[in-house]
Amino acid sequence: MMQRLNDSGYLNHEKYIGIRLTDKGTLVAKNIRERHGLLAEFLKIIGVDEDTANKDAEGIEHHLHPKTLEKLEYFIEDIKKKDR
Repeated sequence: MMQRLNDSGYLNHEKYIGIRLTDKGTLVAKNIRERHGLLAEFLKIIGVDEDTANKDAEGIEHHLHPKTLEKLEYFIEDIKKKDR
């Protein structure tokens, strides 16, 4: 798997030395973290406990369309504005 990620340009892997994410790999990692955070936050807003929200977000985050995530982000922002 490391070789595949290396060949795809997501990381640099040097045997016996280690791995390092490339800029491309860092961007993908940040996007995944943002999606996860958004989904977990939504689940907590609707009353799901933090541990379950994180576990569920891990399963959901890879299956949502970017437009759905965008709408979810707007929804969360709107809810937060109303709570102020």
